[in-house]
Amino acid sequence: MNEAEKVTVICIAYNHEQWIEETLESVKQQDYYAKELIVVDNGSTDSTAEVIRAWANQSAGYLPVHTYFYKEMQPYCRLFNEFLNKATGQYLVDLSGDDILYPEHLSISIRELRNAPFAAFVFSDAYILDEKSEVRTFYGRNSAGELKEEIELTNIYETLIRRNYICSPTMVFNTAILRKEGGYDESLYYEDFDIQIRLARKYPVLFSDHMGVLKRQHNQSMSASQYDRYHSQMLPSTVRVCSKIQQLNLYPEENRALGERIMYELKHALWSGNFEPARELVEMGEQIGLRSLRFLFYKYWAKKAWDISWLYIKLT
Repeated sequence: MNEAEKVTVICIAYNHEQWIEETLESVKQQDYYAKELIVVDNGSTDSTAEVIRAWANQSAGYLPVHTYFYKEMQPYCRLFNEFLNKATGQYLVDLSGDDILYPEHLSISIRELRNAPFAAFVFSDAYILDEKSEVRTFYGRNSAGELKEEIELTNIYETLIRRNYICSPTMVFNTAILRKEGGYDESLYYEDFDIQIRLARKYPVLFSDHMGVLKRQHNQSMSASQYDRYHSQMLPSTVRVCSKIQQLNLYPEENRALGERIMYELKHALWSGNFEPARELVEMGEQIGLRSLRFLFYKYWAKKAWDISWLYIKLT
């Protein structure tokens, strides 16, 4: 492999002692050999750091491994950017310490990027493993394993505004483009919604029809706290991304898509008792011309701060 075609995998772990060894092993077992692995323990309070050290010692010689250990948890986006600046690969993966790469994921993804050097990233399908050990695919597939719907990239920016359309652990970035765009927004609590939006606005993105990752869903996942009662750490970041989208939008169709996203996030903000983000979403909705009866009801709900979050907890 040409050194210029190297891929850097940045694995940031927090309290992943159950899964981190399998995650790191999945990087070692990739059939793409020009790779380096940066492993970061982000202030874990369990034995994650010890597992990382033991694995790194045993794996010396198989691939370049760089380990870093923090005594206290650092903001994720800022920490990622620190190691983005250290990465030497032309391609880059942001791997959580509880997910698994399938053996051909890097080679297939990089082949796609090599054929489209102006693309910001490539993404694929994934298996989602929930807490009941039930597995499903991220995209709907029929009994023959074929996609039920074509992955449409023509209006990917608009689609990403509307809904969660990309399984972020499958993404393999063009490192130079990611750096040019400043990496992750360090003012945000989480990264995927914003970085997908910003890159899709300016660059082509690619889809590869393969199963690239096993993504775990459990109560320690960041996404599990998206609509935490009263004090969601993710919702204020979602509001900020929606505000950025409002500035990026060029066409009425894109504002309609933003209106759909605002209504969805507003509903969950209200049900979970996160009234400050809800009021900001109402203000944004007014700015883009939302006037439906449901929106007006949500606006009144936000103003009165009716708290039925106890019911939301029971229903979800």
